Amino acid sequence: MAVRATVSRFPADADELEASGMLWGVVVTPFATKDENGSSPMYGSNGHLIPRCENCWAYYNTYCDQEQWAWTCSLCGTLNGLSAQTIARYSLPNSAPENMSSFIDLELPLEGSEEEDMQARPVYVAAVDLACSEEFIELTRSALLAALEALAPGSLFGLATFSHKLGLYDVQGPIPVIKNVFIPPDSDGTLLVQLEDAMPLFSFLAPVETCKDRITNALETLRPTSSWERNTGAGQGLGGMGVGGRGFGLAMEALITYLGSEYGNTFALGRIFGFLSGPPDYGPGQLDTRRYSEQYASKGEDDDHALLPEHMPFYKDLASVAVQAGVCIDIFAVTNEYTDLASLKFLSIESGGSLFLYPSTDDSTLPQDMYRMLSRPYAFNCIMRLRTSSEYKPGNSYGHFFPDPRYENVQHVICCDSYATYAYDFDFVYNTGFSRYWIICTVDTLQSLLRYSWHSNILLLCPTGTFKFSIGLVKEV
Repeated sequence: MAVRATVSRFPADADELEASGMLWGVVVTPFATKDENGSSPMYGSNGHLIPRCENCWAYYNTYCDQEQWAWTCSLCGTLNGLSAQTIARYSLPNSAPENMSSFIDLELPLEGSEEEDMQARPVYVAAVDLACSEEFIELTRSALLAALEALAPGSLFGLATFSHKLGLYDVQGPIPVIKNVFIPPDSDGTLLVQLEDAMPLFSFLAPVETCKDRITNALETLRPTSSWERNTGAGQGLGGMGVGGRGFGLAMEALITYLGSEYGNTFALGRIFGFLSGPPDYGPGQLDTRRYSEQYASKGEDDDHALLPEHMPFYKDLASVAVQAGVCIDIFAVTNEYTDLASLKFLSIESGGSLFLYPSTDDSTLPQDMYRMLSRPYAFNCIMRLRTSSEYKPGNSYGHFFPDPRYENVQHVICCDSYATYAYDFDFVYNTGFSRYWIICTVDTLQSLLRYSWHSNILLLCPTGTFKFSIGLVKEV
């Protein structure tokens, strides 16, 4: 975990903050392997035994003053008693990681029955656009082969395709079997057949370690839908124009529902890779990309700024559904067409995924990016909390997370790798600011915590980072 402040000294009060004209906050990289000083964490177990403040619920750390029977919270100054179990834990020097380092990574006991937790497995689903070219299929095939090499043992993999129909592959038999569900052309339509009825989920998701060769064989069968088939199935698009039959919106909605029905009971992580060769132009979620040329022909309007707002809220609303289902979505767009990423971006950003854009298949690094993304360490089912001293508090927060509906300043992250970074700005709680004018400079404590599951052994870990920052007081004594 790395925490970096925007300023080396904190302002004394709101007036000094306003006068400085500078941003006051921190950026947090919660799953970083080293902290902001380049130090690695101290590892340990029994994270549930760390004492917590009775007032602000901050965790005990190296900056707390400890007596024989009590300790003082470094954030709010509350004096807390120590239990007999905790006194025994801290009886010897260097007996616990939290007494030796401010950056610690502790294992927590498994919640629920151990048998149920060991059955939880990460799930990955590839949704491939077939309203495309042969070059796009070849690039996507190479990317998925690289992904199969990077996936951890115990992972489940599902292969789906979309155009004017949504296809599900069963690769667990000797021959790949695909079942198609047609996507209705109207923009507010729904699937006539639910995916669970077309193919049970346990048939769709295959264990990577035993079915890798069969998944590879299924990838070899991918072919672009013919122009005749697309025109016949898709019909006419917006304004009577011909369409490519790319029903991305309803395909994503159906797959999220497909995985979400079992989320929390069977799967530790649900992650969808969406491969696009152009803008969605069919069924629910179709985008009217004609406005691109209209804006270029407009008079006196900045073309770059005109394209920044989203065209429709469909994908932003769909991102909320993905968050509730616990499904992370990554979008890989390989196209030089205007694809309205301003609308599509919410689906990946708000679910904790990534958005990649490649202008062509010739010089695309999609296979390499897929392998790097899945081979580096990442956490899932994360809960993040930032605590400060009582004089100030976190204000706005920015990043690929969603707030907890019940608790303030608690964020949830579906999937977090070692590069994911989040930003917070601060507000003073009182007009007096820090109110420490009898000294020229003092320090303040900030504590960040991430609770997560790890992709290799599905254990719950709890890293905490506690840091002190200088407070610059410019008022005279």
